[in-house]
Amino acid sequence: MSTNVKIEDLFEKDIRRTINGVIKVDQYDDANVFTELDEYVVTKESLKHFDNFFDRYYGATQVPTDKIGVWVSGFFGSGKSHFIKMWTMYSIYLSRTLHQHLS
Repeated sequence: MSTNVKIEDLFEKDIRRTINGVIKVDQYDDANVFTELDEYVVTKESLKHFDNFFDRYYGATQVPTDKIGVWVSGFFGSGKSHFIKMWTMYSIYLSRTLHQHLS
C-alpha cells in the first residue's frame, strides 16, 4: 500500500498564502509585524549574535551619553539588512505591547 504525501502537506502553514518579499516603511501595522516575527526562524548562529548584540546594546544604555549608536557590519549577503528589519519589527512589537499594557 502506498501513501501519497504532497510536499505542501509537510508544512505547518499554507504554502499558497501571500508572502511579502519586502516590507516597506509604511507597512508596520499589527498584522505585518506579527507575521514577520512569527515566521522568522532563529538559528543557533543567529541566536549567538543576537545575545552578543543585546548584551552590548544594554550595556551601552547603562552609561549616560549622547554618543550612542549602532554599527552593523558584515559581508555582502550576510543578513545585515534582515537583522535590522527584525530588530525594528521586534522593537515595534515591544513598544505596542508595553503601550497597551500601560493604557
